[in-house]
Amino acid sequence: MDHPSVHFIGRMLPYYRFVRILAFPSISILLFQLIVTTILGCLLAFFLVNPVLSSALHGVFFGVFVFFVPLVLVDIIASRFLLKDDPPFSFRRFLALSLFSCTTWILIIILGGVAYSQLGIFHFPQDPFLMGLFTIIPLRSIVVFSLSSKSNLRKIIFSLLQPLISTLTASFLMVSELTIILEAFILAITLSIIPLIFLLRFIERQGKRIIKVSPLRIFKAFLVDWLDRDNEMFETFLKEIGTKSEIEVILIRFDSKRSNETKGIIVISNFHPGPFLNVGSSMLPYLIQNKFETKNIAVFVPHGISGHENNLVSQEDNAKVISTIKTMLRDCEPSNMASNFKTIEVGSAKVNVQIFGKCLLLSLTQSPKDMEDIPIELGKEIASMTKNKFKHVGIIDSHNCINDVRMFSEEELNDLRSAAYEAIASSSATEKKVVMGVAKNNFGNNDPRQGVGPGGVRVFLFKNSDQLIAYILIDANNMIKGLREKILTSLIGLGIDGGEIMTTDTHVVNGLVRAKLGYHPFGEILNQDNIVNLIKNTVKDAQEDLEDVTICSSSKNVSVTSLGSRSLENLTSFMYNIARLVVRYMGILLLVSNLIGIALFI
Repeated sequence: MDHPSVHFIGRMLPYYRFVRILAFPSISILLFQLIVTTILGCLLAFFLVNPVLSSALHGVFFGVFVFFVPLVLVDIIASRFLLKDDPPFSFRRFLALSLFSCTTWILIIILGGVAYSQLGIFHFPQDPFLMGLFTIIPLRSIVVFSLSSKSNLRKIIFSLLQPLISTLTASFLMVSELTIILEAFILAITLSIIPLIFLLRFIERQGKRIIKVSPLRIFKAFLVDWLDRDNEMFETFLKEIGTKSEIEVILIRFDSKRSNETKGIIVISNFHPGPFLNVGSSMLPYLIQNKFETKNIAVFVPHGISGHENNLVSQEDNAKVISTIKTMLRDCEPSNMASNFKTIEVGSAKVNVQIFGKCLLLSLTQSPKDMEDIPIELGKEIASMTKNKFKHVGIIDSHNCINDVRMFSEEELNDLRSAAYEAIASSSATEKKVVMGVAKNNFGNNDPRQGVGPGGVRVFLFKNSDQLIAYILIDANNMIKGLREKILTSLIGLGIDGGEIMTTDTHVVNGLVRAKLGYHPFGEILNQDNIVNLIKNTVKDAQEDLEDVTICSSSKNVSVTSLGSRSLENLTSFMYNIARLVVRYMGILLLVSNLIGIALFI
């Protein structure tokens, strides 16, 4: 079976691609596109049939009064009365739906015009216009029936009102028999609405059986969050399917000896920063950073060993974690024990190890080989190795190399396990002076579409004995292959003896761009030379900030609601299969209805 994170990413990519289609332009642009499409499209259709000025003018008149005016009129009625305050609908999105439907309808009319002029079939414009009903009514119906929470009567009125007005207007311009038009309209309704109701009832029954809640409500909540950044509806649903669980939080605090004020905080936890955007714990690394950082305090929240099954489901759960951290900062245990930084390599695995106070800090990577989320089971196994030797252990999934999403092989997991065991066995601390410098850089106007979250970059620099070690954290979801090594190599000239480049695994960057992973790993879009120079300058700032510090550490469990592996797998698998079912349904429905339409008019 797939690792949950690999499974989740693979299933979510189609939804990421779908919602990007729904990122509509402004109302003014949509109105412009609508009037241009209706006028030029109908002008072209009529001119192809009869290339004279009067025919072209007929097409313009047809486009304005059959399509543009009814579309805008019905969209105003829908937004103000029929479907008012019905998320995710709005006047702008009604216009977008109208633009899509009328473009499809006009293309059918153009093709019918070509068939009429070249093959002598159909009556133009009556037959291709009426054939368009067999496509447009199903399209409008499935959108409103699957997303609207209004009554079925209102949904039916919205689905049929614009096609009805357009059909009646067209009947006067085409001078056609009203009975033929009404027969075609009623047949199109019958072929659209009745099968659709059965399909949606089937989806609802299956959803409530498998995932215990309405799948249409899930999809609607998903769109509302994605389009309007309103996560309340989606998080309410996640609470219903979530699992009660505990996550562990490890904290190391560094205080300036000179001022006795906190200088830096490292927070490591096995929550997962997902599932996407502002939902659940997607932004939690930044929320923690933003809560506890001040002008003089830097906060470091790297990615712990976790997968998508450990996504927290709500802002309430985030608040529990933040509240726990606040308590831990107050109650953590002081200790001046520390060790030098060491890197253990076994096969593809690299494990960095250093002791701060009563906490063993491990960071795992297999860069330059691809790495996604390290399995939680391995994290638990490594933590169990330390029980008799260290009071606290913070295990970091450096999450710093990706080209393709794939599962870890058994050999790679064994390499990580062996390297971690060797690192733990060889670690010991002495009471020694620790010198620390911190620096921050928020990448200026960071843009999630470029793979950078709001947390920017944080540098923690440690000097003890003859070592100068740099821990560098970027608020991003993974890092493009090779960039880690490029940055570490560039720091040698600054006197850095070792360290690690890590990402938070924030999911605020996911789904915003067209990319094979559903997001851009750090360094895929941004200029890598600029990145290296920015990080070098930030490290220089940290060097200027070096001073003696004291250390205290703590660990604590927090009761939260997370997605859980079973809920996650059921949800993604069900929604993926339902999406395939709907696509097949629409394909069959449009094929059957259009074949019937063609049979009627040939």
